[in-house]
Amino acid sequence: MIPEALRGVRAVVRENVPLSGKTTLRVGGPARFFAELHDAAALAALLRAARAQGLPILALGKGSNLLVPDAGFPGVVFTLAGDFLATRIEAPEVVAGGGVSLMSLAVATQRAGLSGLENLSGIPSSLGGAVRINAGSYGSELFDVLVSADLVSAAGERRTVPAAAISHGYRWTALSDTDDVVTGARIRLVPKAPGEIAARIAEVAAKRKGTLPKQPNAGSIFKNPPGLFAGKLLEECGLKGRRVGGAEISPVHANVIVNLGGATAADVRRLMEEMKRAVKDRFEIELQAEIQIVGEEKTENLS
Repeated sequence: MIPEALRGVRAVVRENVPLSGKTTLRVGGPARFFAELHDAAALAALLRAARAQGLPILALGKGSNLLVPDAGFPGVVFTLAGDFLATRIEAPEVVAGGGVSLMSLAVATQRAGLSGLENLSGIPSSLGGAVRINAGSYGSELFDVLVSADLVSAAGERRTVPAAAISHGYRWTALSDTDDVVTGARIRLVPKAPGEIAARIAEVAAKRKGTLPKQPNAGSIFKNPPGLFAGKLLEECGLKGRRVGGAEISPVHANVIVNLGGATAADVRRLMEEMKRAVKDRFEIELQAEIQIVGEEKTENLS
């Protein structure tokens, strides 16, 4: 069993832990095992044990961009802590663990007078998750500044891969199609006055506050089609305010589903299906999900 396999390493393991409180949408059933890992040795041990026992794994960062089924997760959910929360400035480069939040990293680099993360600062993601999906906002993407990524394979093998060797695009990288876990990254930034950087971070925070709803949500539900905005297409379909159970398409942003209280994953899925069908029927455009639905495709996600 997983608890026995992690004895002697820097990890804390619990069983039947509800995941709803660990996702920004506040939806999801329990994880069979929930592990907090504090170093690479603990992560490697967990991955080897899960593989040997045939258990699926889900890497959980800040819990954004994620829809967990009401039935929960039948395997191991883990989060990166301890050593994975460290940040080291080597100006103009920065080395940080996969568990570091983008906001924390942006603040640390701002204090060091290094610019490049301001537009990404408001994304509620860990660095590992941001690398994995090439997170972006306001015209910037993480791969704009990424030098290399530290990875651990499902077999527990560690390696560092140059960013140039990782295929990537809009809200996607080749890492999304592998079992590798992003445990850290090196980024290269540009020197700038700390005051200017702080002003831009504040501007981004204000913009996000004004355009996103206050209720629990997982951010954008669908990716923007090339040259278009999913939110605008959905708004033109008249879907703002559409409600199923405790879930609602936000009146503030048509590409965001909010939890009004007591929403289930099934409620969210029904709304997603309606959104996708409406855009297909009206515009003949097939929307692609940006939110990751646990249980579909790969489940290793550090958002």
